[in-house]
Amino acid sequence: MAKFTKVGNFIVLLLIIFTFRNVFASELTAHKIMTHMQIKLEKGFTQIDLANFKRIIQKLDSDGNGQLSIHEYARNSHFRGNPRGIEGFFSAADMNRDGKMSLHEYAWQRIITDEARRIFFALDSNQDRQLSKSEFLNSKLLNSKNVARKIFKAFDTDGNGKLILPEYLRKWSRWARSGRQLGVLYK
Repeated sequence: MAKFTKVGNFIVLLLIIFTFRNVFASELTAHKIMTHMQIKLEKGFTQIDLANFKRIIQKLDSDGNGQLSIHEYARNSHFRGNPRGIEGFFSAADMNRDGKMSLHEYAWQRIITDEARRIFFALDSNQDRQLSKSEFLNSKLLNSKNVARKIFKAFDTDGNGKLILPEYLRKWSRWARSGRQLGVLYK
């Protein structure tokens, strides 16, 4: 009887290990999520896009030092009247946390957020500027409804069953950078 108990315990232990291994192996990492979301990053942008980013920096750089302070960036007409948008973009872009946004940092933040916005608005089938769970799950972007459910849940930080653009962008920006070395865009 004691021998059977040991064998039975061993089998139970193996089943537990196998179950936990599969649960953890199936967890979605930031890299896996971005792969499922078909992220392109710099491959989705042209030299013309990069030149336009450079022109924007040059236009906003009032002191000519090649970097933007948050006050210089606040002159960006895209964010007029939206201080949270200014702070959010600037904070996400300032990768080295020096309080300045370089051309390199600006370009990468634009690449990340522009792509995220394109996907967000393509998924927003009723064009109400938010993504419902059903819009997300019924999109053609993700092949697996199970994976789509997990990704939606990870995006839905307030748990209300809808995604608004700032909520989506905060997660997207972190995930797009996670484990990546963002390469040199300008020589």
